[in-house]
Amino acid sequence: MARFIYSVLLLCFASATAEEEVLSRVKRIIGGSIATRGQWPWLVSLHGKFISERIPILGIPIAFRHKFCGGSVLNDRWILTAAHCFDGPEGHISNRWEARLAATSLRNNFLDTLRNILSHIVDREDWRTWEIDIDRIVIHPRYNASDYWANDIALVRLEEPVPSGPHFSRISSINLPNYANFSFPAVGTHCTMKGWGCTSGGGLVSNHAHSVVLPVFDSASCSILRRASNNHNRICAGFDNSNRGICPGDSGGPLSCLNERGEWLQVGVASFASVHRPGDYPGVFTRVSSYVNWIHSVIYR
Repeated sequence: MARFIYSVLLLCFASATAEEEVLSRVKRIIGGSIATRGQWPWLVSLHGKFISERIPILGIPIAFRHKFCGGSVLNDRWILTAAHCFDGPEGHISNRWEARLAATSLRNNFLDTLRNILSHIVDREDWRTWEIDIDRIVIHPRYNASDYWANDIALVRLEEPVPSGPHFSRISSINLPNYANFSFPAVGTHCTMKGWGCTSGGGLVSNHAHSVVLPVFDSASCSILRRASNNHNRICAGFDNSNRGICPGDSGGPLSCLNERGEWLQVGVASFASVHRPGDYPGVFTRVSSYVNWIHSVIYR
């Protein structure tokens, strides 16, 4: 196996053995197509803003660092994402984060701003972009960053509910698979990953959401999982040497597949991929079906 060092997306790094190649938390989508507004109504962008510098003595903030992760809408108050998004100093503090819904841009552009203004004037809620603060972050109790980010899954609660119903088609929830359903998706199934990650290896986070179709790998054939524990709780999806896949901003984003009834099910949460050649190795996703009971115990209690 080529020489790897594993690293967490969002600036969190961890060392592996000398026989391993460098890997990174996935942040961006390589080789994908631009998502259109309303195409993936469950897609969410999470934005963390943290003070990095203050004026001495006065303590007034003068500089900030930013983190971006993807997520998916489960219901009117809860978002599903990756636990590693909240690693690092103050990363777990909920009031440092906000969620952006019903938008494909990472930040408001002129058109988004204009739509928001007009939505109130002409009563078009479907033109609105929703930016809502987060009031609670729930990390899976067995999340372990030092064990190749085992149980890399988390839930965040919105400070206020998001709109739902026929007039709010740009925001809707994603379906979840049945608990412990390890037969779906089958190896070779083509699923879709969505997020704001890079569009080329080594590129910056994209300002527009992209989507890419990825085939599911047999975990035994996915070499980047060779030393990871709990492989049955992960899904590997992507290509070898095709310049398509996920890379560091896609973190926490949904991997979704169509079932036999033509319904989208979220089967994975983006966790990590190769740091130097993210488009040439399959990405690793937390398998959602392993955690459905835990998800329900949090959002419905």
